[in-house]
Amino acid sequence: MAGSAESFAPITVTGGATGKLLPGETADVTLTFTNPNSNVRAQLTSIGAGDVVVDTVANAGDMPYCHDQIELSTIGVGTLPTLDLSQANLPFVLAHAVKLKDDTDIRCQGMTFHTTWTVQAQAVR
Repeated sequence: MAGSAESFAPITVTGGATGKLLPGETADVTLTFTNPNSNVRAQLTSIGAGDVVVDTVANAGDMPYCHDQIELSTIGVGTLPTLDLSQANLPFVLAHAVKLKDDTDIRCQGMTFHTTWTVQAQAVR
């Protein structure tokens, strides 16, 4: 008797902009998932906060300070979805996922940044 293991290609994840924040404000992050597999569904098992990358700030010397003023959270994740066979562009909102700390000062005014997130999934029938 011969057998084989099922193939499972990684899901793809893209993210949307959070908008502009004032000190103390939070923003949702919308991740969009696609399951490229036509043979198995993809059950998301975890979403974790990655890192903040400061793209621009008025004074380059303020990058470390501004980086530390942004907090990421997965508290608002909720129930994780399962993507159907070949399902594309499923939006998933991480509520209140990005926060600009209350005590952030003027050095971060006009800063742009992006965030990274780690998503784990497993194949299911």
